[in-house]
Amino acid sequence: MTVDPKVAVDLRSIVYDPSGTGSLTMNINGPVGQSPNVKFDRDGSLDVAGYEAYTYQNLITQRSYIALVANNARGSLLASAVSDGGQFNRHFGGGTFARLDVYSAPVSSPTTGTFTYAGTYAGIFAPGNASSDLPAGLVANNPYRVQGDASVVATFVNSQVDGGVANRWILDATGNKIDLNADGVVDDEDKLVDIAFPSVTITANGQFLGDVEVSSAPDVPDTGNVIGKVNGLFGGAGATDVAGAIVINPIPGNTGIWEHGVFNLPRCGLAGESPLCNPNPLP
Repeated sequence: MTVDPKVAVDLRSIVYDPSGTGSLTMNINGPVGQSPNVKFDRDGSLDVAGYEAYTYQNLITQRSYIALVANNARGSLLASAVSDGGQFNRHFGGGTFARLDVYSAPVSSPTTGTFTYAGTYAGIFAPGNASSDLPAGLVANNPYRVQGDASVVATFVNSQVDGGVANRWILDATGNKIDLNADGVVDDEDKLVDIAFPSVTITANGQFLGDVEVSSAPDVPDTGNVIGKVNGLFGGAGATDVAGAIVINPIPGNTGIWEHGVFNLPRCGLAGESPLCNPNPLP
């Protein structure tokens, strides 16, 4: 399986070992490290629920990276995203995923062929905050993290998948939500926009590629404001899980801000399902 270049962007490959405290090596196109394969350091203080955080900054004068990795509970899928916080007018980042086990589509019928997957989404947001007191034109920025609620719905009868992410908060290095509009109060006005992945085709080997749009909910337009790409795949016997990566411009209309995100979600109705699988119906 191949990650689409529009989503992989600068991330060439990763080597991840979940044993012990975890180990992550990444090959990133761009000015990073002393060799193509750079070992990141585990930093549990930057974890996003379900996603392990790793960092790399060779010197404080050089680019500062965060990587987020999720290896799901069933051991069927691995997904990761990485980005630096920006320096000298550019940033370097990307996302990847891999199937670690067998895959088969669920046995379905016209009445039982649609399944929901839900859980936490995690992203890396650039630019971030300064990592040193160098002048703004020279400083390497630490990227921020993003946390949200994700849901993906797949219909295997006609091989279609769609989904989205809501409640998207930028988190600082201490895990606090950022006052995005700088009005002195952290409230719902500081959330990033909800995003949607409109319906695209699931291939025979369980992969999908599509656009990411700004969510127009509750409206249902024929076309939307495209801000990036999503690429993913299903894993496990009976498609028990889904994972993928996105790359977007998270502030509509601003092409100088980037987000590289990742999701690794269990299927509702199986062990480890998210509370998002059981919302209360409205009257």
